[in-house]
Amino acid sequence: MTSYSHSKLGTYLQCKQKYKFQYVEKIKSEYESVEAFMGKLVHATLEKLYKDLKFQKKNSKEELLAHFVTSWDSQWHDKIMIVKEYTAQNYQDMGKKFIADYYDHYTPFNTITTLGLETADLMPLANGNQYHVRIDRLACDKEGNYYVCDYKTNSALKAQEELDEDKQLAMYSLWVRQKYPDAKAVKLVWYFLAFDKEMISERNEEQLLQLKKQTEEIIADIEVCQDFPTTMSALCNYCAYKTICPAWKHEIELEEKTPEQFKDDDGVKMVDEIGVLEEQKKLAEERIFELKEKIISFAQQKGIEMVWGTDKKASVKPYDKIEYPKTQEFFELLRAKGYDVFTINYSKLLSKIIKRQVDVEILDQVKTEQGWMVRVSKRRGD
Repeated sequence: MTSYSHSKLGTYLQCKQKYKFQYVEKIKSEYESVEAFMGKLVHATLEKLYKDLKFQKKNSKEELLAHFVTSWDSQWHDKIMIVKEYTAQNYQDMGKKFIADYYDHYTPFNTITTLGLETADLMPLANGNQYHVRIDRLACDKEGNYYVCDYKTNSALKAQEELDEDKQLAMYSLWVRQKYPDAKAVKLVWYFLAFDKEMISERNEEQLLQLKKQTEEIIADIEVCQDFPTTMSALCNYCAYKTICPAWKHEIELEEKTPEQFKDDDGVKMVDEIGVLEEQKKLAEERIFELKEKIISFAQQKGIEMVWGTDKKASVKPYDKIEYPKTQEFFELLRAKGYDVFTINYSKLLSKIIKRQVDVEILDQVKTEQGWMVRVSKRRGD
């Protein structure tokens, strides 16, 4: 029996190598991104707000901000990564603004009733696995609506279409429906704190069952996975495993070298050389194309079909050039006429078109024009 969470599944889909580090090899990272650190403390501060309210204690905005700053100072450590051009103070000020805006927007915090904070439970899945449910705040109203609330501290506001496809809160709502059968509706609520904006989505039973099936399929894929390749993206800059990642390890080693050591590195020298050769190859291919066009013109002007060089010769011969539409409609036509568009041998098909051995409907959609082919070979001795 294995427990899976949204973040665990998301890590697998984002980068299998990171999944291996974190969940297979269970390597504890000593690094933490400043965004994650700030988000963690904002969540904890809002948790304190609602926890104290349950005991009829309403914190002032100033008290919450003081709690946030105290937590920041006491939990800050030198392994927190800041990869952008901002400072720790910039991020602390962001967190304070998120809390202040939320407080001003929702005080006195009595529109819905809080049922749980950081609600944690395990939901059964297929094959004996479980899905870890952790809800920032679970609430309800007097009309029988339940609310799965999630605080977002990221700097991008998601579109409604994205939220309507969101898997995390949707899976949590499946748990809510199982746990509270009296729920008339389960509303998924995101608080985008950077924008002081609340967004809502819902799912029907069919959508939830389909999502559960998709989740179980991802888990089945994980459990048979043997290869964990790296997926390189902009997210790598925020990854706590970057220093040991096989895709980045060499670059990090180079950053610690002097300019002289950098130039003397075997990897640098080999990649630099192949880069030069690739560029030379590209230029050569462009020049070859240009020369072939000139040879064709030369042969046509002279009325010849063979152009001679010192130790090579170039034959210039016409051929039927077939142009066909690269459209879905054309591929559907091929399929309707008995051609499998995935396994079809296009060379043989073009040969049949030239010989007019295909259906007239296909012939009507292709164009035949004369092209010229240049082939270079060794010049044999007289």
